[in-house]
Amino acid sequence: MTSPDNGPVVLERDTAQSQILRPLDIAFADYDRHRPLVDGRVKAKGLALKTNTAWIGDFCTRPVYEDYDAAEMSFSWYVAARDRGEPCIALPIFPLRMAVWAYLFVRADSDITKPSDLIGKRIGAQGYRYTVNLWLRGMFKEHYGFSPEQATWVTNETEAAGYVIPKNVKVEIRKGKSPEEKLKDGEVDAIWCTSVTPAFEKGETWVRRLFLDTQGEMQRFVQRTGVMPTTHTLVMKKELAEREPWIARSLYDAFVDAQKAADEMLQDDPKRYSYLDSVFIQEQQKAVYGSNPYQHGLKANRKIVETFTRYAHDQGYISRNIPVEELFVPSLLDT
Repeated sequence: MTSPDNGPVVLERDTAQSQILRPLDIAFADYDRHRPLVDGRVKAKGLALKTNTAWIGDFCTRPVYEDYDAAEMSFSWYVAARDRGEPCIALPIFPLRMAVWAYLFVRADSDITKPSDLIGKRIGAQGYRYTVNLWLRGMFKEHYGFSPEQATWVTNETEAAGYVIPKNVKVEIRKGKSPEEKLKDGEVDAIWCTSVTPAFEKGETWVRRLFLDTQGEMQRFVQRTGVMPTTHTLVMKKELAEREPWIARSLYDAFVDAQKAADEMLQDDPKRYSYLDSVFIQEQQKAVYGSNPYQHGLKANRKIVETFTRYAHDQGYISRNIPVEELFVPSLLDT
């Protein structure tokens, strides 16, 4: 047996099960839904996982499939890599779903309260290409009356992952100040972020979220459309998936079991969690999104994936609207 780089694979033995295990390097963020894989409560059949946990953003800034056998990865980077024929393929595992509405900020004295108010304005962002921004631009164009070419984008960095901004979109690169500083100084009218901007997190009163009822807006959208943005997926080396196809199924089953373990702990007793409102949060989440909103597999997520690829094609991330069947390991298309 050989490794993906054609070197020898040193097999391990699970003495409790008297089973020879195939080692596998895998990287993902330290979410509650992944901890059962890290601490051994959930095992991947036939595999000895060497788990590498990292900051969420690490999976958005480089081709992680070059460094690991399998890894969590930015969904936008993945579909672009797949479109270019790079040697990776995804499993229908979606480690991260994001309340993208929550990462839009304006000054407290702004009259901007809805996406269409951004027409003709200046929008600050660290970079244009990030998956959060892809989702927001797609949703705002389809559902909120705002298209990306209707504003000027002020970013802090040149684009990575081979992404080229469409010619009809005006972008200015202005380094130095952070997007938050540009907003505070009036150089931009709104900022799009990948995490909550520090001033808002500290409770500074000069900044607010764009939507006046952000959580309500998100909940109504998800209930109306059935689409909750997924921003990451799980990828593996394509050559490995083809040579040892059983590995993809083993990983898929393990991630599903880990999610189930995390859900069961959450739903068992809200007193486990360090939120004073945990019992109310649990009840609210179940009422709005159901008992297991983090479902994996294509049956539960096909509409979300198809919406995402349509947005990605419309915004120039991919050269064609890639069918779902081409994005995922063939043996897992029935999940």
